[in-house]
This record gives sequence, structure tokens and C-alpha cells, in this order.
Amino acid sequence: MTNGVERLLKKLILDDDFSHLLSLTNKEINLMDILKVSHKELQHSNFLAWLMSPNESHNLGDCAFKEFIKIYFKENEFESLGGDTGLSVFDYINFDFDDLVIKREYKNIDLIFLSEKNKFCMVVENKIHSTESKGQLKKYRDFVEKEFSNYKHRIYLYLSLKEQNLSGDDSDYYIQITYNHIIKLLNTLLATQQISISEQTRFVLQQYLQTLKSMLNQNEEIETLTKELYKKYKAAFDLVFKYCATSESEELSSFLQE
Repeated sequence: MTNGVERLLKKLILDDDFSHLLSLTNKEINLMDILKVSHKELQHSNFLAWLMSPNESHNLGDCAFKEFIKIYFKENEFESLGGDTGLSVFDYINFDFDDLVIKREYKNIDLIFLSEKNKFCMVVENKIHSTESKGQLKKYRDFVEKEFSNYKHRIYLYLSLKEQNLSGDDSDYYIQITYNHIIKLLNTLLATQQISISEQTRFVLQQYLQTLKSMLNQNEEIETLTKELYKKYKAAFDLVFKYCATSESEELSSFLQE
């Protein structure tokens, strides 16, 4: 190690911005990480079912579900949610979803949203790190088209942490959205003045929002600070990355990674 790089490493360790970065990293800890469930699809589906249900302990009624749909309209030039059996803006404004029932893992489908009075059925296939299985989307759609054929609105969503490429003819029937949509929903709910949110509910929403932002690297303060630190100490960071990638010593590699 050259004296120049060694000096940079020492300077980095004592840099106030580096200490601040460490504190910001600690603040990113959230309940889902502590419980080690932040990367598990079932837990995310459970949370979404809780959030969207009109009769849950959050006392938000159908506000979260309606806002979820409204965000789609606003971001897609107000086109209908779904194809020929989708939901238009004009239908939406006349609906309330106080009878909404959310089924979990029904016929292996992650989430099914059902409103009998509105003849509304929405399937959500939820993916965090996994991708679609062969024939999976067709299987779910075939079931819904048969089971809920009398429902006017039959909608198919593919929700993933990041964008994915879907395969198969049935993928044309699925609307793709990412968890950025959920982040926007949570930000809207937390910022709105039109509904009263209890402190307990607000805490839960903030924790989940923090989880998603951490998973998607959307902490703007951390992003800005890391870029500034890398510019100042590029040679030191490059040395760390070099040894992490090429060191034959597992002990040294583990130490540097930490």
C-alpha cells in the first residue's frame, strides 16, 4: 500500500462526512430488517393486504386502495386500468370499495381483490427477487376468467421490486408496475391532510416506506454523501474494492467487506 493511499484511508476513517454516513446507515434499520423478512414475498403480500383492506386496524377504510388505483390513472394518461375488462376513470369515481375482500394465496395466487357489489376482481402477482414461473400467469388468468366470469372488471397486475421482462402470450394481459408505485402510495398517504392517521399506523407506514427505499437504494441523503465521499477518496475506495474482489484471504476479504 502506497503512503498516499494509506493516508487517504486514514483521512477517510476520520472524515466527519464518513461518520455521518455511518449514522445514516444505522438509521436505515427498520422492523422488517430486524425480523429478517424484508426480502420475503409472503411478508410483503401480507403487508399490502393489510394496507389495502378497508376493514383493517389502520382505520383508513378504502382510501389506500382507491389511492393505489388513482396513482395508476395519473401516471398513465388516465387510460383504463386493464384491457377490455378493465376499470375506467368514470367507473372508478362512482365506486367505493367498503366491501373489498382480499384473498391471500387463493389457488396459489398471491393477492386477489374482490368487490361483489362493483363486480370487480383484481389479481396481483407479487415478486421481490424471483421471476415468473413458466405458465404461471396463464394458469391464474384461466382460473379467474372461469371463476369470476360474471364480474365486469377483471384486472391482472404484475408487481415486482424492479422492472422485469414477462414472457408468454398471457403476459399481454398483465399490467406491470414496480414497488415505486407502492412508495408513491405510502408518501401520498403520509402527506395527505384529508384523512386522520393514528401515530401507530403512521409509524408502521413509515417503517415500511423506509424498508422499500432501502431495498431500492432511494435514500437521497445517503446517495449524495456516498458520491461526494467517493470523489474525495476514490483511490482508497478502489483499493478496498480491489481487495474485496481479488483477495485470496477470506479473513481479509471479510474484514474489508465489513
